[in-house]
Amino acid sequence: MQKTFPSIKELHLNEHMPTLICDADEVIFDFMNEFLKFMKQNDLKFNWKSYALTGNIIKKNKIPLNEYEVKALINKFFKNCTLTMNTVNGVVNAFKKISKYYNIVILSNIPFEFYNLRKKALIKNNLVYPFFANTGEKGSTSSYIFSKLKRKTWFIDDSPFQVASVRKKQPKIRTILFVANTNLAKLIIDKKEYDFYTTDWTQNTEILLNNF
Repeated sequence: MQKTFPSIKELHLNEHMPTLICDADEVIFDFMNEFLKFMKQNDLKFNWKSYALTGNIIKKNKIPLNEYEVKALINKFFKNCTLTMNTVNGVVNAFKKISKYYNIVILSNIPFEFYNLRKKALIKNNLVYPFFANTGEKGSTSSYIFSKLKRKTWFIDDSPFQVASVRKKQPKIRTILFVANTNLAKLIIDKKEYDFYTTDWTQNTEILLNNF
């Protein structure tokens, strides 16, 4: 199965700059707040018991959606809301500053079928950077990106699992666990698998510009 779309081998970087690999949902786009609105429209609630979606999306009868129902709901959400999702506060201006010093690569686990919608959303928000949809853990893809230049590389994601996967595959990549949503932040059990933990793009910008 193809790991990324398009193939990550199509990525071209400025060999004189370090690289920032950045997640999209909940890091660039305000996924959770938009998804909560979508769930309400579909008579569903989120019970905030864990960081996962499966088991936390509840029907009116208080029964959680199963894995297949969650996948169908997420696909429906991306189909209907990808182009209209708001961006996380401060990210557009942050990228303008950071891109002067870093290659920026956007790596999102959005299903491949919604790649073009997300690309349009990025362009709409003046976030025109190399963008790849990814499947599963991001450690392998990030390790490949690092190997292109073997220069300083950073990885930002809101998922502790993804940050841990990158650190495991390529310890030389420095990581930022970024959680802007205060409700999601309360659900993180282990905050040790990262180099920095942040809650806004001002912090991310400061860290990256002080360490390029």
